[in-house]
Amino acid sequence: MRIAVPTILVAALLPAVVATTAHADEEINPSLSVEAATVVDLNGNPIPVSQDPGDPDGDSQNAGDAQAPAGGADVSGDLSHALGSKKSKDMKGYEPSLYRGKWFMPKKDHRRRCIMDRESNNLYRAVSAGGMYRGAYQMSRALAIGATHMMMKEVRKEMGKPGVQALKRLRKIPTQQWNRYWQDRAFWTIWRKGKGAFHWRHTIPGTRC
Repeated sequence: MRIAVPTILVAALLPAVVATTAHADEEINPSLSVEAATVVDLNGNPIPVSQDPGDPDGDSQNAGDAQAPAGGADVSGDLSHALGSKKSKDMKGYEPSLYRGKWFMPKKDHRRRCIMDRESNNLYRAVSAGGMYRGAYQMSRALAIGATHMMMKEVRKEMGKPGVQALKRLRKIPTQQWNRYWQDRAFWTIWRKGKGAFHWRHTIPGTRC
C-alpha cells in the first residue's frame, strides 16, 4: 500500500494519460504464478492464495465483529453486484461496503473509510503516479491477483459458474477497472479480520487509520 499524494492520477480526470498507461502498466505477466502473488500474515508467513483462508482467529478486538454469511450476506445481491449492478458501477465516493459476507466487519468499516480517503480520496478509479498502486484501496497488482485466488473458493460456493467467470475476468483487467463490489470484497478478504491490516499501514505521521 502507499499513501495517496497529490500526484495520484484519476481516470476520470486524466482519461488520456490513464488510458495510455493502464493496460501497459498492469498487463498481466503470463509467468505470474499463484506463489508470486502470495499474501503474508503479520508474522511474514505466506498465506497460500490458492486455498480458502479458512476460519479466522483474529485478535480479541476483532473477534466480536465476525458475521456468518446468513447474517449479512445476500447471495443473489452479491451476484448482481459481481456482474455489474448499478451500485457496483458507481466508482466515486464512500458508500457502505457492497460486500457483506464472511469477511465483512461492520464495526471496522470506519477504518475502511479512513483508508479509502487516505489512499485514493474515495475514488475507485484512482491510479498512483507511477501506476503501481490502483483502485480505491491502492493495491499492487500482485496483491490484487492474490486476492482473486483467495476469493475463489467462496465465490464458487456462493455464486457458481457466473461468479467464477466474473472473478477470473478480473485477472485480465487493471485493478482500478474492477467494480466497487469486487474492490470492496478484495479489501475485506485481504483484511482477514485484522490480520491483513498491515498492508495499509501508514507511513506518514498523523495518517494512521
